[in-house]
Amino acid sequence: MEDDRGFTTRDLLRQGLHRLTKYMAVTVHLSGHLKAVSRGELEVTVPGDHRDVGEVLAALWKIHPALRDRVLNEQGEIRQHVNVFSGGGDVKRSDGLRTKIVDGDIHIFNAVSGG
Repeated sequence: MEDDRGFTTRDLLRQGLHRLTKYMAVTVHLSGHLKAVSRGELEVTVPGDHRDVGEVLAALWKIHPALRDRVLNEQGEIRQHVNVFSGGGDVKRSDGLRTKIVDGDIHIFNAVSGG
């Protein structure tokens, strides 16, 4: 079905969903090893309009400044032994901090290794 301007119902729904998600807060899920620098919080809601993971993290540092040094290195990149996921995908294997927010959730945890 099309409206007067030639938009289909699917186009209109997609635009509506984009508007709804555009201003949606992002929930950052932290692993237990970060509790000491997040005042014990394991889930932090970061309000605002964020285009990518880097913007969410910049807002997160304002809430919990000590987290920055645990997640990013001196060059401002995600530390080697820290994993950051958005939309089920590894941010490091995508566009890094420029990875788009997919589902309103970001997960941060230490990499697990050993033998």
